[in-house]
Amino acid sequence: MIHRVVVIGAGRAGSQRAAAVAADGASRLVAVCDVDEKAARRLAGEHGTRAHGDWRTLAAADGVDLVVVSTPHHLLAEISVAALEAGRHVLCEKPLGRNAAEVEEVAAAARENGRVLRAGYNHRFHPAVEGVRRAAGEGSLGPLMFVRGRYGHGGRPGYDREWRSDAAASGGGELLDQGAHLVDLFLWILGCDFEAVSAEAVTAFWDMPVEDNAFALLRTTAGQIASMHVSWTQWKNLFSLEVFGRDGYAVAEGLGGSYGEERLVLGRRAPEGGAPQERLRRFPGPDRSWAREWKAFVDAVEGRPAAGADGEAALRTMRHLGRLYAAAREQAP
Repeated sequence: MIHRVVVIGAGRAGSQRAAAVAADGASRLVAVCDVDEKAARRLAGEHGTRAHGDWRTLAAADGVDLVVVSTPHHLLAEISVAALEAGRHVLCEKPLGRNAAEVEEVAAAARENGRVLRAGYNHRFHPAVEGVRRAAGEGSLGPLMFVRGRYGHGGRPGYDREWRSDAAASGGGELLDQGAHLVDLFLWILGCDFEAVSAEAVTAFWDMPVEDNAFALLRTTAGQIASMHVSWTQWKNLFSLEVFGRDGYAVAEGLGGSYGEERLVLGRRAPEGGAPQERLRRFPGPDRSWAREWKAFVDAVEGRPAAGADGEAALRTMRHLGRLYAAAREQAP
């Protein structure tokens, strides 16, 4: 079966999604939609398909099986709900909405209409990140003690005038942008919710009403700590995810491209003290996480077991983000 796919949103993420669809033998890109008709025509032309300007008719059109939603945050929930209610399966970019109420509406639409919903938390599909989770889950690190995440970039000229700086369109700043990825990974790796959270959200450099840096501490009922710093003032792009147990550690660094070569470091503590034993694995080449996430989405649609973040996982992450924003606003855990 060939799945007929439309991509709504022709920006950077939409371009990645369109390329993943086009490369998949089980899918066919039938249309690209964007309110910016020039952007829609450009992306459609790259893949030899048609451009469209009205997502409302396209999401419910005949001849469409799967819908990819890659728009700014304020449109994610509205478009996803409409597509799900029209009987389409949906892959929607994280975080699925601007707040928990919007994400809950999307998750409910998927449940009520019996459709597959996946949230675009593609970092789960980076091989180094998968290696960290595998090491944490198989017990080779011993009982887990803490996780630490750092993620950031430096923006670009005019970044403070893009939609992410508009609170009404974005719902939040860097905590909701790159911070959502780290919170999703923390929850995925530890496999439990956080009992208490504290946070600081600051605007240190960019002239915008949303935060450009966020710092957070999260604690599980078992006393495991997750710490996070996400930044739009990380002048050299950086991604780092670390998990430490009593017997060793696992570290994922880089995402390819401007974030540097992807690497997985597995370390084992020396019982007698001194330098640990380390194994390094490199993952050169292009970022394959988008293609791997698309393949998992198609597997789920076809009824096979599949990895990835569903609507409930996205809602769980958004609820934790809401608590972090509240902690930062109220200056209290």
